[in-house]
Amino acid sequence: MKRVKDSSVVRISLPFKDQISTNAVRKQVKDLSHMIGTIVEPIFVSKKLEQDLKPKEIKPPIVNQQRVVYSFLCDLCDADYVGYTARHIHQRIVEHKNSAIGKHLVEAHGQLDNAKESQFRILRKCQTKFECLIYEMLFIKEINPSLNTQCKTLCLN
Repeated sequence: MKRVKDSSVVRISLPFKDQISTNAVRKQVKDLSHMIGTIVEPIFVSKKLEQDLKPKEIKPPIVNQQRVVYSFLCDLCDADYVGYTARHIHQRIVEHKNSAIGKHLVEAHGQLDNAKESQFRILRKCQTKFECLIYEMLFIKEINPSLNTQCKTLCLN
């Protein structure tokens, strides 16, 4: 097989059907390469069955985030909160109805609705739960959010 520079090779991605079809396409692409004077290589890609069966739901980027340190900023006042979750953040946002955030929205603004995703921002994506805990503590120390009331973290003097 003759070696050529990668930049002169045109690769095309094609769905894999079966080996007989693959061999036929390879021969046709090889003939095409000779005719046009450019090396064309087919790349056969197989799709997993679950990709065809699973419905595609487009979610906002924040919904898919997990193992993150996040902040909440009330859009009606300056109240803020810093927290972390190892789960998908959309699950944690729903749970905030019964937290300091939910209590603030009801007591300060008479809102019975849950906080909106637009009020949350990812501060840090983490690799482990321990990393989340460390960064949550550092962000709380730096930002000093008004709705964080727990004092069960290490002192970083």
